[in-house]
Amino acid sequence: MPSLVQPVATAPVESPVTAYVCTEQGAAVVRDFAANIGSNEPELYGGGVSGAARVADPSKASHILLTEIGNLPLSTACESVAEIRRSGARVVVFGEQTDISTYRAIVAAGAVDYFPFPVSSADIIESLSRAPANTPTAAPELTVVPDASPALRIGVTGSNGGVGASLLAQNLAYISSTRKNAVRNTALVDGDLHFGSAACDLNRNPTPGLLEALSAPNRVDETFLTASMDQMTPKLSIYSAHLHHGGDDTRAIDGMTHLIPTLSKHFEATILDAPRDLLLRKPALLETLDRLVVVMPGGYSGVHAAVRMLDALKEAAPELTVVPVLTELRRDAGLSAKDMSKALKADLRHTLPRSDAAIMRAHRAGVPLVARQPRSPYGKVAQALWDDISKPVKAKEPDAAAPRRGFLKRVKG
Repeated sequence: MPSLVQPVATAPVESPVTAYVCTEQGAAVVRDFAANIGSNEPELYGGGVSGAARVADPSKASHILLTEIGNLPLSTACESVAEIRRSGARVVVFGEQTDISTYRAIVAAGAVDYFPFPVSSADIIESLSRAPANTPTAAPELTVVPDASPALRIGVTGSNGGVGASLLAQNLAYISSTRKNAVRNTALVDGDLHFGSAACDLNRNPTPGLLEALSAPNRVDETFLTASMDQMTPKLSIYSAHLHHGGDDTRAIDGMTHLIPTLSKHFEATILDAPRDLLLRKPALLETLDRLVVVMPGGYSGVHAAVRMLDALKEAAPELTVVPVLTELRRDAGLSAKDMSKALKADLRHTLPRSDAAIMRAHRAGVPLVARQPRSPYGKVAQALWDDISKPVKAKEPDAAAPRRGFLKRVKG
């Protein structure tokens, strides 16, 4: 089917518009759209977006579908959009839902755009005229990093849930790609293959190419990365996608240990947003990292979880540099950095301040916090942390003296 992305004044579209709707209001939108682009009478089917997903045809990879949510639960609608997108089609969705969470979720699932009723034909035409979100307008600057200056591989994880580890990973990646006098070609990889939020948080479409890269990391080259990663800025590319619900993730997790070193051949910095269960399930992944930032809350549960986690990390990768960071995003008992440092017998040099309003505005805009407020308290700490962890990695020298007790051994002793 010829592309529908044409100005209204151009020649009529030879093939009719295809749409799956639930209501007469949805059908009226499609008819009005078809009339405005000079198309023939549209092909209207029932079933809405779920009906379109059931008949998604990969042989028509370039076609465009107009679909309606109807009364589907949002999660089901998103699964249907993702299924249509996997077939190669471009899908526009509309419906009665007016909340921003529906918009963000539908777009994150792979839709070109989502429109609440009343829907304007001009808006649909404009959205289809934009370049697809996963097709960069300019080729990413992927360059092989010289051996003399090894690429950085930094993981970010949390000792507990809800501490802002993903938020920090996204901001560190943005800082890496924009830092004055130290700009790096940067890859941000969302390692949570089931519930990762990087694409949604940053208002980007998911990148199904990540799953393909994990299944065959030996086939990943510059051409593949250019086509499959989402380029958020000229120097920041993103991988973020979800496995099919209930699917086996064993092969994908194995592939992650090969993908991170591969990315280092093309990017000067790779930031892995790593769920703690991923690191504990696949200790070999730790060996691919230069440094691991562990975000922990100021509380007794934070100390308990941090001791257990750091103990496991020390055992699995004794040479890995672990950087503990305190966060106030989750208050818990509200222990201070001094209290936490004393409890862990470690120097917590960085404390991420609670910044609810700034974080809320950044999330609503779909950008990293430091992109909007680089001089905010959170932004200043994130940039100071990046300056510390982005220092050149020094080769470890053998120590002829008697070995010192490990970090956690000292905590327990």
